[in-house]
Amino acid sequence: KIFLGNAVSASKKELWLSVLDFEKTLQPVLTPQVVGSFPKLRRIVIDPGHGGKDPGTTNDEVKLVEKHLALDVARRLAKRLKSGGYEVFLTREKDEFLELKDRAIWANEQRADLFISVHFNAADSAKVSGVETFAYTPVDVPSSSRSKLVSSDKTVMPANTFDEWNMLIAYYVHRALLDELKAEDRGVKRARFGVLKHLNCPGVLVESGFLSHAKEGRNIGSVAYRERIVEAIAEGVAAYARTLDRLERMKE
Repeated sequence: KIFLGNAVSASKKELWLSVLDFEKTLQPVLTPQVVGSFPKLRRIVIDPGHGGKDPGTTNDEVKLVEKHLALDVARRLAKRLKSGGYEVFLTREKDEFLELKDRAIWANEQRADLFISVHFNAADSAKVSGVETFAYTPVDVPSSSRSKLVSSDKTVMPANTFDEWNMLIAYYVHRALLDELKAEDRGVKRARFGVLKHLNCPGVLVESGFLSHAKEGRNIGSVAYRERIVEAIAEGVAAYARTLDRLERMKE
């Protein structure tokens, strides 16, 4: 499931898609070869969400804390990606607090080619479950949490340089998570998250499940299930890498 930024319009028995949704959402997934200026993929920064005084979401009943789970998944993912030949760095190696902007700035200093922020979700309703994956929102498009533009939507941020590639990596990671976890598909969405906006490389934020859901929360508390999350994200990265390799060969 992919969320568009604007509603599809009907006119004279035809459906019309906004130009921005075509160029920034569908085209990168369906025909990335037309985007041009293909990024490389050698250095990956993994960002375990939250940390220190910011625990993230929690499930006290089964003693789950997002910051600890995110760090565990990030460490496992780093090991998995390193085995694939990538240079991998973590924004935090321990339980410490980092400002959102500082995480992106640090990734830029490492000359990252890809940024992956690892998170878990929660909802007021214990019935809500599933996986959702976020790419940074393009300029002049509302984020997925609302339908109308606001003035800040017109601000160009560094992450917007990579709109198409943000979408492609989000799509591949989300698809792999659904295939592996068989979780509820909450969609590939757009958001202007502070941890993404200052990036000088493609980036994605992954919400790998709901701690507030009884079954999904118990699953996430299992090392075996977290390993499946790691394998899925790694497969998403692999699919992205295969596409970049194919596009590079097409140029030759």
